[in-house]
Formats: sequence, C-alpha cells, structure tokens
Amino acid sequence: MLSDKDKIFINKKIEDGLNDYVVIAKLLFEKEKLTGRSKQAKLVRDYLVETGIIDKKKKQFFSPAKEELSDNQKEFIEQNIQSEMSPKQITELLFATKIQSSKTANFYATAEYRAVHKYIKETHPDLLVENESGINQKYSVPRSLKTVLNKVNKWCGQSLNEGKLSLQHRKFLERLLVYLSSPRFIGNYDAYSSIPDKDLFEAEFVRSVWDKPDLTIDEINLYINVCMDYINLRQIDIKKNKVNQMFSETQEQNDLTLRLTEILKTISEEYNQCAKRIDQSIQKLNGERAKRIDKHHQKNASILNLVELFQDEKERQMMIQIADLQKQAIQEEADKFESMSSWKARILGISKEDAI
Repeated sequence: MLSDKDKIFINKKIEDGLNDYVVIAKLLFEKEKLTGRSKQAKLVRDYLVETGIIDKKKKQFFSPAKEELSDNQKEFIEQNIQSEMSPKQITELLFATKIQSSKTANFYATAEYRAVHKYIKETHPDLLVENESGINQKYSVPRSLKTVLNKVNKWCGQSLNEGKLSLQHRKFLERLLVYLSSPRFIGNYDAYSSIPDKDLFEAEFVRSVWDKPDLTIDEINLYINVCMDYINLRQIDIKKNKVNQMFSETQEQNDLTLRLTEILKTISEEYNQCAKRIDQSIQKLNGERAKRIDKHHQKNASILNLVELFQDEKERQMMIQIADLQKQAIQEEADKFESMSSWKARILGISKEDAI
C-alpha cells in the first residue's frame, strides 16, 4: 500500500512532467532494477490509474507486414550499393510501381524501405549514407538515474559514481530524467535521419541542461531550439565544404565559378545568422536564469535576516529570563538567612541586606 507521503511524492513528480510510472517507482523506492512487472511499479501504476492520471487502455503497436527480399532483390542491392546509392534510391528502383501506388505518407515507414535499409545496415554498414543512417531509429527515453548518469559522464566530461552521488547531483539527474522525457525533445530527435545529428542533438541538450534543475518549460524549449541550431550549423558547414570542393574543381569554368561564389556567399550568411541566433538565445537564457537565481538569493537573504533577528531577540529574552531566575534564587537564599535564629546571624555577622 502506498502511504500518503508516497502519493504526495508521486503527484510532485507528475507535476514536474515525469509521466513514466516505472521511473517514478524507481525514484520512490530507490531501486534501480525495478521493471514494469515489479510490485512497486504496479502500485504506482494502479494509483495513477485510480486517480485518472493515466489511461488503463492497452497501447497499440504499429506492426506492418514484413517485406521479404528475394535473392534477385538482394543481388540488385549488392550491385548498386557499391555505386553510393542511398537506401531510398534503391528502394524506389526495386519497388517503383508499389511505392508510387502506396498511400503511406511517410516513405521511410514503408515495409519495403525498412527491408532494404535493414539489409544494407546488416551487410554493408560502412556504405550506409549518413543522412539515412538513423532512419526509423526512435529515441529510447531514459528510465533510470544510471542511464542519465552515463550520458552526463559521456557528454559532459564528468566522472560521477552512482554509489557516491551527492544530494545535489542526485537532484540534477532526477531533473534530467524529466527534461529528456519532454515530448518536443523526443519529437525533434526522432525527426533527424542521421545518427551523427541525433547524437549531437542529444549531447548538446544534455550538456546545456544537466546541471540546471530549475528550468521552466519555456527555457527547456529554448534550449531545444539552440540544439536544433547546432545541428543546422553542422549541416550548413557540410554544405559549405561541398561547395568549396566544387569551387576548387571548377576554377577554369568562369560561369560556374561565379555561380558557386554566389552560393558560397549565401551559405556563409546563413551560417553567420545561425551562429548569431545561438549566441542571442544563450545570452537570453543565461540572463533570465541569472535574474531568477539572484531574486531567489535575495529572498533567501531576507528570510535569513528575519531568522537572525528572531534568534537575537530570542537570545535577549533568554538572558533576561536567566537574570530573573538568578535574582529569584538569591532572594530565596536571603530569606533562608532571615529565618535563621539570632545567634546564628550574630555568629555569621551578616544581615539580609548584606547577603543580597
């Protein structure tokens, strides 16, 4: 049974944007090896179902019919892959009639393309063109602190140890779990067709946000925009290198050289605009966050001052109380002297006034 404290913890994680019940269970019970079938995970899931936070309906998985490649089709691929044809081009040649009549909006989602892509990836991974290397490779959302810890160590040059995490680092990693489950982040990652682009997008995002547990949704989206611009910079740079290579190969053809010069100028302007946009976004993010942190510190400082004043007043009252107690004790001792017989008083040679 979940306690009220457990339910408050779960609700807080849901409010933070973490909607994976297995991840929540791992954080709640501090057990990294929990799975969706674990008793603890089911407790969290049942609570989310009871409260209406998640739907109990079973998920439907898309499973189209497999397209089996014949020996002739495989031979055709072998003959053309060596000439640097892409899987898309080979698929269009192999299944021209079927592809044209297909109602599938996404060409890369067709069973024919997946069959060709899979065959090339398994037999000639080194010949797979970069811009199709990550087709249909969906983002695997991290579900444990260990997974995001490995990403931080890989992308950010850290050496965090899972068994020796400080409270601050644990908080960083818990928030990173939430950031990496952002629908917009996942959607943009899946949209890239190149593995280097996917890796760069994830790496820059992790590097940017992993140690910032206080980001707002708008700031997260802006960081995603910055990471998309990093990909744009890379793609523009590749395009510029190709044009430069063509420029060096066609120096004797004046008309073509002039055209390439204009293209190169346009690409350079596009590169500069993208770089400038990144700088402006980062400055905005750093500035707004710095203001928020400063405001938070000022608020904490005001509270600290009040606490100090309260402590000073409390200490002053305590000293007065101690002095009153001491005075009362002295008065009681003097009363004892007063009640003594006269001959004891004479022996002592003191009076009440002298004692006080």
